[in-house]
Amino acid sequence: MSSNIQAELGRLAIILLLACLAQPASRAQSGRKPQGKQPSEKPIVRLETREVVIPLRAYDADGRFVDDLTTRDLIVLEEGESRPVSSVKREPANIVVVLDLSNEIGTFKNGPTQRYEKDDRPIWEKNRDYSIVARPTTRELAENFISKISSGDHVAVIQYSDKVQMVQDWTSDYRRAIGSISSKYRVGIKAGFYDAMKLAAEKLQSRPSGRRVIVLVSDGLDSASRTGRSQAMSAIENSRASVFVVGWAEAIKREIELSMSWMSSHEARTSTSIERLTELRRYLPQLDAAASILRDLAESTGGEIWLPPDHTGMIKSWQPLVAEIGAQYSVSFVTENKPSLEDNRSIQVLPARKGLTVRSRRNYFAGDQAGRRE
Repeated sequence: MSSNIQAELGRLAIILLLACLAQPASRAQSGRKPQGKQPSEKPIVRLETREVVIPLRAYDADGRFVDDLTTRDLIVLEEGESRPVSSVKREPANIVVVLDLSNEIGTFKNGPTQRYEKDDRPIWEKNRDYSIVARPTTRELAENFISKISSGDHVAVIQYSDKVQMVQDWTSDYRRAIGSISSKYRVGIKAGFYDAMKLAAEKLQSRPSGRRVIVLVSDGLDSASRTGRSQAMSAIENSRASVFVVGWAEAIKREIELSMSWMSSHEARTSTSIERLTELRRYLPQLDAAASILRDLAESTGGEIWLPPDHTGMIKSWQPLVAEIGAQYSVSFVTENKPSLEDNRSIQVLPARKGLTVRSRRNYFAGDQAGRRE
């Protein structure tokens, strides 16, 4: 056999050997499943993060506002897990003022009852002169507060009694807002409290940026709403608003107790007077229960509550209101948007600086956060 033929046969043998070796790899790539147990494929996990913004106030050891807060001064826990704080800054506020103008058991909210020193009788008991109060307490408080808010803030005003009314839509012109209150101020009998709170939350949802604040001047009682309590509270939580409350409970209790004392001492015990006294006594524990609900609402949203003892204290409440709202920071932290059946997440903000005290909301609604990072 010639050398050429031998060389050709050698090349053929090598080609056949390579083809045999390549068959298992070819079968593995042909789509056929190889025999034996194969490791399962790991799912690809994509982490999505969001930047959450919450309001916060900070105080030093003497109770004074802290104006030099930084990201290093705070620790944020979400559902018990630490989250990085990305920014601490000042922002303008969007403030909805909600005014309770209901008078279900009498006009105790208009102003303090004026009585003669000699016999402690109300003025109207003697001369039947039902004088009109120049500026009812709620109106005076609201106008004083609005006139002192920061120039960059926006305000809207809602009043409620038998029905809920938008007195002033969003404006940065405080004179315009005060003029609207003056011209549209109308008292009523019943209280649409939950309807008003739901409307306030909806108004805040329309604001794309800035802090969200509700200033509530109310006794917290409801007698006319179509909205239920849980629905109204859920709307407030979803709006991420801080609720600052000036509550009527103590001031009205004082007026009621004075009225009951006078009636018991000076009026004959008729069926009408007995019925009136019973109505007033029944109202007192309702005020206490409503004040407890308002206190929890303020604390859970990072706000504050004041329960002044009288009308003078109610009017002067505009001063701490302006100070507390003006001292708010906007704190941002980054969170992983993990799948969850519960969109409402608990948060806790702790101070990392010695002598620092902070106040913030207890939870936030995850579905309302717009900032996103991937």
